[in-house]
Amino acid sequence: MRRYILDTNIVSDLQTETEVGSKILEKIKNLDADDEVSVSIIVLYELVYGLNNISDEEQIEIVEQGIGFIKEYLTIIPLDMKEVNIFANLKTKYKQATGINKNAIKRHNLDLLIASTAIAMDAILVSDDTIFKKLSEIEPLLKHENWLT
Repeated sequence: MRRYILDTNIVSDLQTETEVGSKILEKIKNLDADDEVSVSIIVLYELVYGLNNISDEEQIEIVEQGIGFIKEYLTIIPLDMKEVNIFANLKTKYKQATGINKNAIKRHNLDLLIASTAIAMDAILVSDDTIFKKLSEIEPLLKHENWLT
């Protein structure tokens, strides 16, 4: 059994009726029956925040359907104490490896929390976001796949 955690951009793309969305859905369908697909609670935070900032009715409906899909079909992983030290170490390693300043790194806190959850759960983080590729190079415990390449 493999565990997968989908990042927000993958969930967002999955909601679209595009070639990209179809590619992600096909990948999910081709996973082994005992594989688990989940999201961090952080992904729901990001999606609901995004929903509150959309004015286009069609887009609102798409995001609401995506949130409904997550709640119905995916495991939602809450934040847990086991991620606390992982987060601190990962953030420190990222800051040291990139030289990013303390203000700029704040914009990556949610991504770092999602990555910390993937490490704690021994899961494969699925994302098209370049920060996760960089984090997986810095921290070998982070397993990362990009289903869009």
